[in-house]
Amino acid sequence: MNRICVGRIVRGLWLCSVWMSTCFGGSISLGRLRSAELPDSVRAFLSQNCWDCHAGAGAEAGLDLSQLPFDLHQPELAERWALVHDRWRAGEMPPPEDGVPQPVAEVGWSTRSQSDLLTPATMDSQRALRDLASSLVEAEQQRTASTGRSEVRRLNRYEFENTLRQLLGAPWLIIADRLPEDSIDFLFAKSGRRLDVSHVHMSTYLAVAEQAIRSAVAAAGYPTQTHKLYARQEKMLQNYLHYRVGQTAATRSIVPLDGLTPEVDVLRKLSPVTVGDADPAKRERESMGVFSGTYSATTKYDFMGAPAATDGLYRLRFKTYTFTAGPWGASGGDDEGLTGGNRAWWRPDRNVTYAGHRLEPVTLYALNDSGESRWLTCFDSTPAASVFECQVALRRGEGIRPDATRLVRTRPGWSGNPNATAEGIPGLAMNWLEIEGPLHPQWPPASYQAVFGQLPFEVTPTGQVKVAGEPSREDARQVLDDFVRRASGFSQLADSEPALHAYLKIYDQARHLGLDFTDAVITTCAAFVCSPEFLYLEEPTGRLPDHLLQRRLAYFLWNGPPDASCVNDTRHDLDEVVQRMLDDPRRERFVNHFLDYWLSLRDLPNNSPDAILYPEYYLDDWLVESSLTETRLFFQELIDRDLPADCLIDSDFTFVNERLADLYALPVRLGASFYRVNLPDDSPRGGLLTQASILRITANGTTTSPVVRGAWIMERLLGREIPPPPSGVAAVEPDIRGATTILQQLAQHRQIEACNACHVHFDPAGIALENFDVCGGWRQRYRATGQGDSAAGFGKNGHAFAFKSALPVERHGTLIDGRDFDDIRQFKQLLLSNRRQIARNLVQRFVTYATGAPVSFADRAEVELILDRARDSDYGVRTLIGEVVASPLFRHK
Repeated sequence: MNRICVGRIVRGLWLCSVWMSTCFGGSISLGRLRSAELPDSVRAFLSQNCWDCHAGAGAEAGLDLSQLPFDLHQPELAERWALVHDRWRAGEMPPPEDGVPQPVAEVGWSTRSQSDLLTPATMDSQRALRDLASSLVEAEQQRTASTGRSEVRRLNRYEFENTLRQLLGAPWLIIADRLPEDSIDFLFAKSGRRLDVSHVHMSTYLAVAEQAIRSAVAAAGYPTQTHKLYARQEKMLQNYLHYRVGQTAATRSIVPLDGLTPEVDVLRKLSPVTVGDADPAKRERESMGVFSGTYSATTKYDFMGAPAATDGLYRLRFKTYTFTAGPWGASGGDDEGLTGGNRAWWRPDRNVTYAGHRLEPVTLYALNDSGESRWLTCFDSTPAASVFECQVALRRGEGIRPDATRLVRTRPGWSGNPNATAEGIPGLAMNWLEIEGPLHPQWPPASYQAVFGQLPFEVTPTGQVKVAGEPSREDARQVLDDFVRRASGFSQLADSEPALHAYLKIYDQARHLGLDFTDAVITTCAAFVCSPEFLYLEEPTGRLPDHLLQRRLAYFLWNGPPDASCVNDTRHDLDEVVQRMLDDPRRERFVNHFLDYWLSLRDLPNNSPDAILYPEYYLDDWLVESSLTETRLFFQELIDRDLPADCLIDSDFTFVNERLADLYALPVRLGASFYRVNLPDDSPRGGLLTQASILRITANGTTTSPVVRGAWIMERLLGREIPPPPSGVAAVEPDIRGATTILQQLAQHRQIEACNACHVHFDPAGIALENFDVCGGWRQRYRATGQGDSAAGFGKNGHAFAFKSALPVERHGTLIDGRDFDDIRQFKQLLLSNRRQIARNLVQRFVTYATGAPVSFADRAEVELILDRARDSDYGVRTLIGEVVASPLFRHK
């Protein structure tokens, strides 16, 4: 009851401080900006060229330019006039006579010569455009003079997690998924407009912060221990032992092995599951063999015998080997169907087991009591028994789930194993798993000292860590002073003393309500890390001082706070700091988070392939995880080697493992390990466009849509804004019966004038990708459930293929500027004719991610200067990052 009262007090104080900060924290100008008149040159041009269609009650698209107010101090009106400017500049308005837009000011993108454009009409258009642009820039500069480009914002949930990890000395802390999902603006969770605070946020952040601090303190109650879990010990994998003869016996059963010898008497319950300590040599050989990946209730092989005692870093050591179960014919039976047919199964009482013929990829997941799993790592098991070792972060109560991820995952209706060959059926054998932890580089743990410093502690009979002895209020003041000062260093408060005084009052109130010293300090620390002083990134208008510039840089490139070396650097060393930060392992946070939102990679697991149309992808988590890793490694390579931004469109290399090499029809190296591969000259792969992750994100698991893929390419890679579809018009749904092609359906859809005006821009980009199916595989024909030729084979679920190969794929198209392409290779080359636009889009994404504010109309000139400075590097991605940091867009609020 007392803790509930304290929680209410903390929430009340926090709500008041948020309200005060919101109302009085920034300088708000109440003066009204000057309303401008439409420039004469603009009015003259519009009246001569635009008002015939865009004036009066029947104005096209509801846009009456003759009556549109030129009150540019209103952001919504400024945005409409900026859109007019952009369509005018792109040559889309007034509509060209030949239907091919000719940019007014960006001649390099045109297919006509510059001399053809220098007509009196063109010069009038350029003059009017310049006047309109000047008015837009001037008005925007007036609007932001007192507020700056960006707005005050709170930390998003990943930034909050990383900041607490550093503050608490707990790199193993995992809390982001316990916080509310952050709202998105301009593709990223970085905007002050959307990172608001509700009562749900207040309640959840406080609860999670207190849990995190308690977890940090609790580490002192758990010295490092080692638990060895044998696969055949009591309450371990023998729970899944089955002795069944039938089509799924070899795939849904776990078989006890002594090395390579099946122990049939154990299956028959005539011998004990393990010899235990009576025969140490044999116990080391004992294993459980599996023929399928872990999925259903009958094919799990989880190690939950010694779940993590507390949140922390743990060392795993896992002994495994691969084997091959000899084919049915090895004991004199019928050899029919050994390449995946319905006779390709195995009986431990009648068949032979051999050493494995190959590596077997194994994925390790953390598993909690509710059945939720979390990816940890992947490794290759070898034919000779070997021990894999790694360090992972685990939450309290989590166990380990291995998954032989390449193997079949049988579902009801199983009829064949796609992995079965004349050599037999591949399997994975597991001997034991050793879990050591939590690991402590120092004692007492750094996470305990981050809260209570050098105060001694004791562990109560119930396992709680408490400060020992009779700590005084002066002890509380000292530990809170240290905590607030360090936390204030992250938030860059000029003076932490006022904050300390305020939070000592919370401590006093907590003690008054009956909380002991330890709980009162933890509650007070939780209140501070959820206060606006800590939770918000507030900056003064104008050029940022060094310490705030370093903070902005850290939240850009590390998605977390700066470290001591960053804080000690000066503005003059900033370029060197950028290079150091991009070489630091923490840059992985930037790469992962930036790609998760820019490319929507966070949604990758949500696009489940259809079990009938794409059975070879269904249940294939290895493909999902491999696809994600490829894109991350690829983008990291662009940064590390400062490769040109146009590699995003096409490149002569990528990163693959066995699964992706097989999907891409490249030479295969067995196993889960990734390697850089140079692509053949005739390969359609290269760049982001043809990576499995992107092709999966832009499909729905059942069909591919040129509309969706085309709009995604134009928006994410070329920076072209795509308006929402008009209401009342049905979407284009591909025909999975196989009766019509998607191009035929699109042609009919574009007969609707309101649709064609937009589709002509992005449909061709999607059409160029029609050779790629929903998960990135190459195809020559569409798949269907109705018309077409039957296909042979078995899916990962053990079901025979039921789809049909239908109509041939169509992949030729015409861009809006009249240029034709026949396939993805030609399409990429057309996109590469405007390399600066590819780099421009990437710069705009970097600016938005780094500052929390999109590139506005007035910012465009600075973006062009960034591109000018990066031209000599061929628009290298690392150079672009450095030039963004060096620009006023980054160094000013």
